[in-house]
This record gives sequence, structure tokens and C-alpha cells, in this order.
Amino acid sequence: MKDDLILTEQKGTTGIILINNPEKRNAVNNDMLKIMGDEILKMEADGLRSIIIKGAGDKIFCSGYDISSFPKIASDIMNGNSELEKHDNLRMTLRGFSDIGVPIIAMLNGHCIGAGVDIAGACDFRYAAAGIKVKLPPARLGIVYNPEGIRRLINVVGLARAKEMFLLAQAMTAEEAYEIGFLNKVLPKEELEDYVLGICDIIAENAPLSIKGMKKIFKYCLEHQNLSKERNDDTAGLILKAMNSEDAIEAFISFLEKRKPVFKGK
Repeated sequence: MKDDLILTEQKGTTGIILINNPEKRNAVNNDMLKIMGDEILKMEADGLRSIIIKGAGDKIFCSGYDISSFPKIASDIMNGNSELEKHDNLRMTLRGFSDIGVPIIAMLNGHCIGAGVDIAGACDFRYAAAGIKVKLPPARLGIVYNPEGIRRLINVVGLARAKEMFLLAQAMTAEEAYEIGFLNKVLPKEELEDYVLGICDIIAENAPLSIKGMKKIFKYCLEHQNLSKERNDDTAGLILKAMNSEDAIEAFISFLEKRKPVFKGK
């Protein structure tokens, strides 16, 4: 993997993580997600007071998980060469966002798609440029999304809206995403970065122990939603069944051929 797909910088007391994969529309993969999680931990350890995640350029925040890796993941699992968890840095990294004692801010400077929505949803705040689109396409890719990501979205936008986003798989405007509570604010693109940095300045003026304590309490308040081992095993089976299906192969081929998939439920 290129070692510059996740870049970091520091502005004052704020750490910035850049998803830097423009050749693949800022798609993320397992290695990139591991690096992202590690860098966030370093930023907290270095005493930074806030963290911003953004995408390279001004067109795409993140286009989701790199779909080109799906066949390899499915093949590994089907042939007994791996376990689902070993390919699941998305879930493991985003799970860690709630453990970080400083606010994490998603600065959506471009379209936010698939796993990009999950990354943004795991952040404490989400600010977006006007004109971007938000979309969750797993149902069009033959994928069963993981339960933690689904639960995160339910907690952000509510059950009815989360079902619409996942089951309809249609794009919504930034304004629509704001109306349902996914976004904290929508701003003109040229004002977005200054506004988010201003939010970070406000955070830096507040008491760090208060913020850290309240973030932990928010996490505790939601822990009753964790699934039992039996339910986790069941959801893993549903995910694997979809990944190994004919429909998943059709979704991948149709994506490469730039056409609509024809699903058969097999």
C-alpha cells in the first residue's frame, strides 16, 4: 500500500487526518483504516484538543470501502484462509472513535458515500459543504452492512430515516441530510474549513476533563445496545452469505461495467 494514502498535520491544538486517495475517489481499505485509527490515538496521546477528518480535494470526502478488495475478502473467507474480523478494520477503527477523549469532527468537503457515511457517523460532529451528496449503497452492491454501523446511523438519524438510507440506497442532498439530523450544519464550500477550525477553537477553550468525561458517559449510555454473542454470530453469517452470493458477484461485475446490476436473490 502507498504510505501517503492517510496524511496528517497539526494546526494549533487540532489534528487533521486527510483521506488521500483521489485516484479511487478517496475510497478506504483495511490498511488505511488501521492507520487512521493509529493516528487518532497518537493525536490524543500528544494532547491535541480536537481532530478533523477530511478528504483530499473538494469533490469527495470518501467514496466508501474500496470495492476492488471485496472479491479477495470473500475468497479468503470462503476458503478458510481468514476470518471476517481480520478484514474488519472499518468496524474496529470506528468503534474506537467513542473511546477517544477529544471530539472528532467530520469535515465533509465533498460527497460522502458508503463507508464514508459510517466514518462521518462515528464522529462527534459533521459539517458539510453545500452541494455534496450523502449515499449508502450496500443494497445496490449485494452487501449486508455490519450491525455497529447500522446502530450508529440509527442513533444519529433515528430508525425510520436509517432504514430509508440503507434500504432505498438513494443519494440525498446536504440540505436533506441536515434536515434529518445527520449533519450539524451546511455551509458554502469556501467557508467550511474556517468554520470547522473555529469550532475547534471553541473546543480548545473548554475543560478537557469535562469533554473526556462526557464523551465516555455518552458511550456508556449507548452500551445497552450491544448485541449478544449469539446475535453477533448470526449477523456475521448474514454478512458472509451475502458476500459469497451470486448477487455480490453481479454487483462487482456491473460496477466495473458501469451498468445497473440485475439481482436474483441468490
